[in-house]
Amino acid sequence: MCEPITATAAVLGGAQLVGGTMQAVGQHQAQQAAVARSNAIARQEYQQQLQINAARDASEDRIYQSRLKAQEAAQNAYYRQLDANQAEANRAMTASQQKMQERATAGAFSAERAMIAAIKAQGATLSTGKAGQSFMLQAMDAQRTLGFEQAQIDQTLFDAARAAGTEQRGILLDQNAADVAAWNGLPAAPLAPGASFTPLKPIKQQGPSGLALAGNLIGNAASSVGTGIGTYRTLKG
Repeated sequence: MCEPITATAAVLGGAQLVGGTMQAVGQHQAQQAAVARSNAIARQEYQQQLQINAARDASEDRIYQSRLKAQEAAQNAYYRQLDANQAEANRAMTASQQKMQERATAGAFSAERAMIAAIKAQGATLSTGKAGQSFMLQAMDAQRTLGFEQAQIDQTLFDAARAAGTEQRGILLDQNAADVAAWNGLPAAPLAPGASFTPLKPIKQQGPSGLALAGNLIGNAASSVGTGIGTYRTLKG
């Protein structure tokens, strides 16, 4: 049968052992739970970031595809505008050339009429049978009149050709300006979006090891024994 002092020391030592063991196990479990919770939060944040990146990339790709379609439509409209500008320039050039051709035809008829008139005048002069200085002057007057009329016709045709050249250069300049305006109206080519950076995969944190818990329990047991022995000596003394 144990002495009262020995029993008291044993009870105190045992109580410290139980309490220390419970505290060590509780701390170990709390640390494990904290690490597990931290790892779960990190995994959840990682998955959320992956989902956010995927959604952002999908949205940017849709925007890019939409811009590509708009760019294609704008380019098709641009080429149609170039065709329209070319057709209008061709029409204007044809009209200008036709007008110049009509003036040249009118000049040719005028020159022919002047020539006929001069021949008739010379014929009329020669039919008189006259001779002398007066006769020569009358014959030369018909030639001079023809020369004046032909010079006038030539000058008119030259002026018309110069005006037609100026008009046609203006047509080409207008076509070029319309082409440049169509080009300037083209939107810039969209840039392909880059993929989002992959978030860093979280590193799993390791919880407290079982060896550490075992060490704490052994240390607590030894401390409890020491406490019991010390209590026994104190009470006995």
